[in-house]
Amino acid sequence: MSDEELTYEMLWDCKFCGQKKLLGLTHRCCANCGAPQDPAARYFPPDEEKVAVQNHEYAGADVTCPACKASTSQRAKCCTQCGSPLDKGIAVQTRQEQVRDEHAQFVAETSKAARREFGGQGAPPPAAPLPVESKASGKSWILALVAAAALLMVGLLIVVVVWKRGASIEVAKVAWERSVDVETMTLDRRSAWCNELPAGSRELSRRKEQHGTDKVEDGKDCKVKRKDKGDGTYKESKECTPRYKDVPKMDDKCDFEAATWKKSRTLKQNGGPADAPSWPKVELTRPGSCMGCEREGARAEAYNVTLVDIKSRSEDTCAFPENKWRAFKVGMKLDAKKRVMTGGLDCDSIVAKP
Repeated sequence: MSDEELTYEMLWDCKFCGQKKLLGLTHRCCANCGAPQDPAARYFPPDEEKVAVQNHEYAGADVTCPACKASTSQRAKCCTQCGSPLDKGIAVQTRQEQVRDEHAQFVAETSKAARREFGGQGAPPPAAPLPVESKASGKSWILALVAAAALLMVGLLIVVVVWKRGASIEVAKVAWERSVDVETMTLDRRSAWCNELPAGSRELSRRKEQHGTDKVEDGKDCKVKRKDKGDGTYKESKECTPRYKDVPKMDDKCDFEAATWKKSRTLKQNGGPADAPSWPKVELTRPGSCMGCEREGARAEAYNVTLVDIKSRSEDTCAFPENKWRAFKVGMKLDAKKRVMTGGLDCDSIVAKP
């Protein structure tokens, strides 16, 4: 958000007689010796010496006379110093925009006042702010190091995944396994936010706990900008952005009891290629939906092949869909790829020997 822009006079010092703090718009010549104003000598005044310009109409930056080098208003057609035409005049060079952080200035002035009050004792001088270039440089180094580390990690990951060697392997075992979970209805005690309790639960107690944070406006951070307009004046504007702080957000946390299905046991059935895969027989001790009752849970099946590296005799186990699994026979010789860094077998690379 930007407040209303105001216009003030720049200041300049006469390099001929030493007169200080002449007004950039009002004093085109030195009030002491009459020497012409040097646009390059203009500077921003301190706050306590600002002179406002009322109803100023901006015509543009001053023009430097090509003949005598004096500066004249953009509105003039001829130099007010020597009378030469200004159609080939060049706009004067302006000062770099000045930006001041009001919060940082407040901290500095407070520390200065404390030192005066205690006679220079008991209040340490404020730390000098780091130049913008140093902060940017430090951040650049950090970003460069993070980027280098990320590239290194990506490179290592590629090496681990991609770098492989050929290997001759043999099928040592072919087996299948099927399992069925049995779940039992139990009374479970848990905690949750009170507005998120599951249906049918029974609240036991509640208490206040922090549940995240809220962003609350906590003042404003303002910067004052000064921009040289090049005609002996500058415009000053203040830009403010809201400053926020985190405030704990409290909510009700409940201890509660709720009926829950939990896995109590797993039934398994396994065999080899000669056995037709089948599911274990499920016998529930107390079927139903009462407390302590049982029900059938998730089912799972796996078709595994144990493979041995013929050279190193190391073992790996690969899982396959049932239709592919049936093609493997104990003693079968195969070609495959193994990862160089980890030694693990790439199950997708397995092919029959030519």
